Amino acid sequence: MKIAELRTYVLADANKHYLYAAIQTDRGIVGFGEATLDHRWPSVAAGIEEGFRAIAGQDPTTVAKHWALLKDKVYWGEGASSMAALAAIDQALWDITGKAYGLPVHKLLGGAVRDRVGVYLNQWWAGYRSTQDLIRKAQDAVSRGASALKWYPFGTADQLQYRVRQHDVPKAVAEVRAVRDAVGPSIGLMVDLWRRLDWASAAQFCSGVADCDLVFVEEPTEFQSADALARLSSATRTRIAFGERLHSRRQFAEIIERQAVGLVQPSIIRVGGLTEAIKIANAAETYNIGVVPHNPHGPVAIAASVTLAALVPNFVILESYENDNPPSRSQFVRQGPMIVGDGYQVPEALGLGVDIDEMALAGLAIATRVVRA
Repeated sequence: MKIAELRTYVLADANKHYLYAAIQTDRGIVGFGEATLDHRWPSVAAGIEEGFRAIAGQDPTTVAKHWALLKDKVYWGEGASSMAALAAIDQALWDITGKAYGLPVHKLLGGAVRDRVGVYLNQWWAGYRSTQDLIRKAQDAVSRGASALKWYPFGTADQLQYRVRQHDVPKAVAEVRAVRDAVGPSIGLMVDLWRRLDWASAAQFCSGVADCDLVFVEEPTEFQSADALARLSSATRTRIAFGERLHSRRQFAEIIERQAVGLVQPSIIRVGGLTEAIKIANAAETYNIGVVPHNPHGPVAIAASVTLAALVPNFVILESYENDNPPSRSQFVRQGPMIVGDGYQVPEALGLGVDIDEMALAGLAIATRVVRA
């Protein structure tokens, strides 16, 4: 069996472009990968094509060999676009391998340590204008089955001009306390600070919410050093989560070995796929650090993230956006991981466990490319 053809598809959404890669073998087996990276799809798509040409005509099931070759010879820079391209190829090759051997990918890699993957809900807060509005949205999300919620008390990615002022920290602390009081102690809460704060403000915030029993505080500051993160972690009893913008296990190594955070957040797409994400999770387990994968992706990367969560003992919880990411998902996904209640069932379907209607995907795409070996 040999790698024969690559097809890429770009879907447009208001907030990002979703990029999918289909790699087909000479036996007709098709594996899917995803490389959604906001709006940077042209460079990522070009990178996928370059990587495909490097492995075309070879056995698709030697995934580790291809990953090492591509990382060393093609994507050596470890930039966001390069690692996203590598991630798409990595996912597609694992998908092919599972289908070729008649197994889910998690069984190829040692078997699942859990049959259900718990999730926290993001985006439930969209459009809130006051604390009372946020509380209503939180209660509505809980009524729909969510058992854990995350939001952004200092603003989100589309507010990059935002700067924290002195009175903003107490206001954010009060907001967290109000949501905790409204939903009760049994609902998991976590906040993403989007690197808005300096060290002193981050310490002030973490101290203020210490008795709110948060699952984690995500990215409170810009990354300056593992020592700085470690000082912040030691100053609060709330776990700090970090790492969604890191691109390799080498970048994670410093914060893991220093035990600078309580949780690491590898993104399947940003670290080059499932192959590298597992290594990062295993390294974290050595130091008793949990894994909360970054997962604002489409259905293929979600399937890969669920596989990661199923495989690693130190998994804690997975990010989710209900079942509509992207909004057109139902039009081209025949089968894939679906949230039921407050989690995903680990799939028993072959490969990554996602079945794509490629003709429908092509019909939705704003750009497509075909490259043959």
